[in-house]
Amino acid sequence: MKALLNQVRAELTLFLRDQTGVFFTVLLPFLMVAFFGYLNRGGRAGDIPYSSFLLAGGIGLVVTGAAFEVQGPALARQRDEGVLKRLGGTPLRVSTLMGAKVLTACIVILAQSLLMLVLNVFLFGAEIRGSVFWSGAALLVGTVTFVAMGFTLAGLSPSGDVASAAAHAIALPMQFLCGTLFPVEAMPPLLRGIAQVLPLTYFVRALRGAMLTGGGPKAYPVEWAVLLGCLVFSFVGAVATFRWE
Repeated sequence: MKALLNQVRAELTLFLRDQTGVFFTVLLPFLMVAFFGYLNRGGRAGDIPYSSFLLAGGIGLVVTGAAFEVQGPALARQRDEGVLKRLGGTPLRVSTLMGAKVLTACIVILAQSLLMLVLNVFLFGAEIRGSVFWSGAALLVGTVTFVAMGFTLAGLSPSGDVASAAAHAIALPMQFLCGTLFPVEAMPPLLRGIAQVLPLTYFVRALRGAMLTGGGPKAYPVEWAVLLGCLVFSFVGAVATFRWE
């Protein structure tokens, strides 16, 4: 446990020193949500206020930013720079290293999600009437799932630069097509079809349902089934593709 906490402390320090990571995880989603929230203040997305709709979408932006544009490329760069090789020569276990990275992502994402909540509730009047338990469960499962996807991408990439480019190519379409800023139902048929095969769509739906109606897996069985399936496959992929050098 001590080794895990020490590694979490080190990972948080590295994250705060990474200006690019802070931008994609903290500043960019905050600015996007503030911009779209201001433009659509008083508006509605279907039968709910747009500010309430936007809250889960903003958290989706945070999760994908942290997982694909920060954690994944950072792992690949550490491999390129020989950091992982040096760590591999210490008593540090792979499970401790990866667990610390996941916990770091959870801490950062939770802090940013609380900022999103404050922004949407106090500035734009978002109405949150759902379940804290199921909202937290969806956020936790989504965070671990997408961070594991980021690790898998890093393991498959030959270098940090390739991992970063691939992460941007995957994350950006998801951040705009998966019901984060606009309802999927309002998109053209082609874009709706693309959204249906992207995992972020199901995470945002599950989280939005939990935050607004309190619904869990029974209320959103498809969303949770897809999310949990992605969790299993991404975890297996992260373990199978990890390498110290």
